[in-house]
Amino acid sequence: MKHIPSLPTTAVVLAAAFIATAPRAHADSVTDWNTVAGDVVVQARIGTPGAVRIMAIVQTAVHEAVAAVPLLQPADAAAAADAAVAAATRASLAKLVPQQLPAIEKAYQTAMAKVADGAARSAGVALGEQAAARVVAWRAEDGFAAADRYRPHAAPGAYVPTAGVAAPQWPQRKPWLMTDPAQFRPAPPPAMDSDVWARDYNEVKTLGSKSSTQRTPQQTEVARFWEYSLPPIYNAVTRSVAQAPGRTLAQNARLLAAASQAMDDGLIAVLEAKYHYGFWRPVTAIRNGDRDDHPGTERDAAWAPFIDNPGHPEYPSAHSILAGAVGALLKAEVGRGRMPELSTSSPTANGATRRWNSVDAFMQEVADARVWEGIHFRTSTEVGLDMGKRIGALAAVRVAQSPATAAVPAAIAPKQGAFMESIAARGAQVYECRADAAAPGGAKWVFVAPEAALFDRNGAAIGKHYAGPHWEAADGSRVVGAVAARADAPQENAIPWLLLSTKAAGGSGRFAQVSSIQRVNTIGGGVPARACDAAAVGATEKVPYSADYLFYRS
Repeated sequence: MKHIPSLPTTAVVLAAAFIATAPRAHADSVTDWNTVAGDVVVQARIGTPGAVRIMAIVQTAVHEAVAAVPLLQPADAAAAADAAVAAATRASLAKLVPQQLPAIEKAYQTAMAKVADGAARSAGVALGEQAAARVVAWRAEDGFAAADRYRPHAAPGAYVPTAGVAAPQWPQRKPWLMTDPAQFRPAPPPAMDSDVWARDYNEVKTLGSKSSTQRTPQQTEVARFWEYSLPPIYNAVTRSVAQAPGRTLAQNARLLAAASQAMDDGLIAVLEAKYHYGFWRPVTAIRNGDRDDHPGTERDAAWAPFIDNPGHPEYPSAHSILAGAVGALLKAEVGRGRMPELSTSSPTANGATRRWNSVDAFMQEVADARVWEGIHFRTSTEVGLDMGKRIGALAAVRVAQSPATAAVPAAIAPKQGAFMESIAARGAQVYECRADAAAPGGAKWVFVAPEAALFDRNGAAIGKHYAGPHWEAADGSRVVGAVAARADAPQENAIPWLLLSTKAAGGSGRFAQVSSIQRVNTIGGGVPARACDAAAVGATEKVPYSADYLFYRS
């Protein structure tokens, strides 16, 4: 992960971004501003981990602003939404990269000139600025500025290079989606007396050398292309899906928020694993091939990789985890539909564009490139892809949102009671296919029960949610609710927002005083897409969902 300094000036980049995005058939304000934000963080020259974190904050603010627009029921929803996107991006970038403020303001004025003036525009700006302030404040204490606690792996008295390592505080950061930075920590690297180690060693030695005669011209081209790691190279792949026909602004806001959160969590997870294991890079291993435990790893004292080594340990591959996270999310987003052609460009390949007809081909190319560059072993790329896919799958069913994300509709406001706390739920809505003579096919899906884990706002597990519906805390207290009112969810294919009154409560702990509960910020959980007919009667389906439950006491 490295920064590429030879780039055009910020003003030129942002002007070009707006000119380039204006005529595209399927572009919208969300994808346009994603391009601009990516260019801003590149010009800020802050390195890949920091740039990915900023993009996650920006895209989350955009998502929350867009999700709040329908609650206002503005006369001109399109104007309100476009203004909300512009204001959320501008306000969050201005806070996070103030050195780029002149360019940010210029881009904002250019965008707002296209939005009709009026109450809807003003309301959208307010929503965007509120969302940005909320998300920036929420993530201000995520640990990105923590003290450097990295300790090199070295015997007492042995010299180690004294250059600083990349993002040593990242393993201490608070994730967006994961419960803990080590949630997806993999098993250790291959033992150095194993056949896998010898395979990995000799592959990168042969194909990843600066002077390799076995690496093909095409492999060299791919290696040079993926030397770049800053957010725009992955943002463009995600926009390949976002700009497909028929998608809505809300869908794209959520997709880009999910992708950016998954990438940020991916770097948290991979850097946690890297600094935990401290595994050597190929250049170190190959120059010390006589010191491992395998007779099949011949030393080459002058071996050098094709590209420069990043400033952090080898295992696992960070590029691979980013590709796996984005790839798994895009697969989930498209589902059974047709995957559009994926494409992106790379400054380290002189702006060349590469294209893929499948997500798997894209992910595999990224993994291969790291071996052909001479900086990763094959196992590291395989493990990185697997970690990324698991994080991408998590992002597909849950986008982390800041507390009090959007105004709650009046229809589900509690009649009385004081707010206690907000609890996040992640799990599934369980459905059963049941016979119904009046339904098409003689059967229909019927909701059975929720099955979810409950988490506090620090990400700590605090209980479970199950049939009843029950909310049960780890301290044994529990509450049973009954639906009192409902409102459609702003998100498509999401279960409704609810107000529930307490039917019964037990225990003397966390939930003992609850009088009413709101279910808000729902994602997923809708009726299964799988067919339910007479032949499927009795089948069950678990549909992933997430929600926030707001608890009130009398």
